[in-house]
Amino acid sequence: MKKQLVKILPLVATAALLSFTACQKTEDEIETVDTETVESETLAEMEFNTMGDFVEEAGNEEALLNGRVAATSEAFPACATRTFNAETRTLTIDFGTTNCVCRDGRSRRGKIVAVFEGQRHTAGSSVTITLQDYYVNDMHFTGTKTKTYVNANEMNVVVRDARIVTPKGNLEWSAVRVVERIAGTDTRLLTDDIYQITGRSTGLNRRGIKFNTEIEQPLKLVMAQTCVRNFVAGLVRTTTENGHTMVLDYDPIGGEPCDKIAELTINNRSRRIELR
Repeated sequence: MKKQLVKILPLVATAALLSFTACQKTEDEIETVDTETVESETLAEMEFNTMGDFVEEAGNEEALLNGRVAATSEAFPACATRTFNAETRTLTIDFGTTNCVCRDGRSRRGKIVAVFEGQRHTAGSSVTITLQDYYVNDMHFTGTKTKTYVNANEMNVVVRDARIVTPKGNLEWSAVRVVERIAGTDTRLLTDDIYQITGRSTGLNRRGIKFNTEIEQPLKLVMAQTCVRNFVAGLVRTTTENGHTMVLDYDPIGGEPCDKIAELTINNRSRRIELR
């Protein structure tokens, strides 16, 4: 529960007041740094997850990729194009050179390039995703994401050397994930799919502080068109190199609503936040 800071009366000694102010400033500064660490992790997690969604949806239109049937309306805006080179088994998603507003409200430009090995949804097959001049809300993303199928509904995912250049500084991120489709397995649509994600990650926040994360309760992603592209449930614990621990709860209200509300707990102080 968040602690309430008690107001100091005017008669308090000056020394005590200065001491209180210094402690409060230090605590607030620590919380700001820790909050930025969680924001860095969430930003990287969500966008690299979305890249995979784009590739999955675009791949459904290619018979040579053993695609499933896409719904009539998907995540791609009119300003994005998809091309497939059958010889190299390379899928390119091009958002153009000017900002292209997508269904999740984020503006993107540049290219997502995916190279496939084997048939999708088949054990041992894989897809490797790289980025070319790729920007999200004017932040520059680089890195490599590799997805390897364990079976039709489970994948091992590795993100390497991810880097995000933001106005507040640069951040780095690498992750190992297990992604499992837990609903929608009996249909050929994407929009009834639900995924759960487990794993861990490491990174460097925008202030140059190292951090590690562990997904303590599986992240849950609902692909329905009416659902915002944020996790509806899950618990992530983040620890920084200076020993601070933060917990992010994607379902603080309960009921797994499709919203942007989460709860961040730092040093036993909890507050609701709205994800970007």
